[in-house]
Amino acid sequence: MSEEINFAFTLFEPHRTRQPKNDQPAVEVRPNGRIVFNKQATQLLENNTFCMLGYDPENRALGILPLSELKPNTFHVRYAAKGAYIGAKKFFKHFDILPGQLVENTPFKSGQFIGITL
Repeated sequence: MSEEINFAFTLFEPHRTRQPKNDQPAVEVRPNGRIVFNKQATQLLENNTFCMLGYDPENRALGILPLSELKPNTFHVRYAAKGAYIGAKKFFKHFDILPGQLVENTPFKSGQFIGITL
């Protein structure tokens, strides 16, 4: 008579499995003052190379107004292979809204603005 022994094996899985890529538009606001658009959200910029930034304190929302030409107080939009980014540390410091940690949200259209809640 042999007794049945139940084993609880743990599999060897040293590599993390990749999460499915987010194919939804997303914008990150980083603690270094950079606003980063993923590839899908970049389409909202409509290939404009400049933007103006606004802040709605009541709704804690950031507004990005894409522009095709350089004007006073505009920020450069820099395009990369996986999206685009705006260096906006001065803007965040001016309104004292620089996030302490990364904030990621789905962008929305509000008139001519691309909005992101912080």
